[in-house]
Amino acid sequence: MKKINRVIIFLSLIILLLSSVRSNVRGDYALMIIRELSSAEYKGRQAGTFENLEALKFIEGELKNLGLKDIFYQEFPVEVFYYDGAPEFLLKTEGRVLKRYEYRKDFRDRFSGNYKVEAVIKNNVREIKGAFYLVKDRYADRNMLLAHIYGAKGVILGLPEDRTELILQRSMFFLKEDMPVVYVTSEVFNEISNYMRSENKLRAYYRIGYVKEMAKAFNLYFFIPSSRKTKKTVVLTAHIDHVGDDYDGSYFPGANDNASGVGVVLEIAKEIFEKGNNYPYNFLFLITNGEEKGLLGSEYFVDYPPIPLEDIVLEVNFDCLGRGENLVISYNDYASKLVSKIKSINLNNNVYFAKDYYLNESDQYPFHVHEKPFLFFIRVEKDEKISDLHQKTDTVDKISKDVVSSTIDTFFKILRSLSYDSLN
Repeated sequence: MKKINRVIIFLSLIILLLSSVRSNVRGDYALMIIRELSSAEYKGRQAGTFENLEALKFIEGELKNLGLKDIFYQEFPVEVFYYDGAPEFLLKTEGRVLKRYEYRKDFRDRFSGNYKVEAVIKNNVREIKGAFYLVKDRYADRNMLLAHIYGAKGVILGLPEDRTELILQRSMFFLKEDMPVVYVTSEVFNEISNYMRSENKLRAYYRIGYVKEMAKAFNLYFFIPSSRKTKKTVVLTAHIDHVGDDYDGSYFPGANDNASGVGVVLEIAKEIFEKGNNYPYNFLFLITNGEEKGLLGSEYFVDYPPIPLEDIVLEVNFDCLGRGENLVISYNDYASKLVSKIKSINLNNNVYFAKDYYLNESDQYPFHVHEKPFLFFIRVEKDEKISDLHQKTDTVDKISKDVVSSTIDTFFKILRSLSYDSLN
């Protein structure tokens, strides 16, 4: 009996050791991809730039090293914006400069065009004709409407403390507007308000310039067909682009957004390819581009699909998966029946399903428009925020391998539960 017990203990130790080795391995490949894509070499991977294309070439090289031969590109046009010098925002009175503010520390633009405006500052909406409208609020659109109605030249929008992160962010979604909006911190707002009480006819000077170029961006995609004969295809997507570099040559790494999604997708592809696709579906892996500019790559894909859209039975999108306590799996109406089956699987406690969560804010949306079921994997903190979003602090050292591997584990648990008849 003692000998049998020793054998059982020995086998248990072996199983635990093998389990530990496996858990340590999963996530390594994704983490390597994340580390590479978020490095300075790719300068934030803005769609349409040389660095973005180099990032795609790196992905292509990795896929060829894995043994995948047929790798395809889709080309589409994008606008690329570069800063024309350092943005300026300063206060003046009686021809002298009172205060100069620092871009992306004290103020930021609403990405809407080139402006060079100097005007007096007013905070009474009925007195803002020809002036900058100073208002503390979180709603730019509402205050722009008031500024237009009363004839203002622009808006200085004091952000509440819980929105200060907007100052640190760079947006790539261009807004065609005819009036500047200057986001300022609550501290700067208070300082301007104090100056207005002590200085006569306080004025603001604001200048920001962008140079626009037309360029080419590319989606990258490849197939791993099922070992069974089927037309049913699951599309897995992740966007490679981020928001690029800044006016001073620094860059936005985009480790979580969305080098992490690309890393997860490539590790999934690696595992399926190496083990053989014995699932009852073909897989089309799509690395999209131009997501930050308005879902351009995914829209192009569904407009010019390399396979018939009717063959696509499910789209799974991966975005911001390197950190965040909770994994949210969003889905649409067309995936409701599927999700009701998936919910019976024993998943981790921090996995939540949410209908239409971030519906139109990532690459699942063009598929939704074409009435395709989708699952959208995204990680958020307890307060539902995505930490360091579009900030220079979105760096690889904050990416958790455990979080990445747990996400991949969850995907494969769901995948293994899908029978041929699960998706129509």
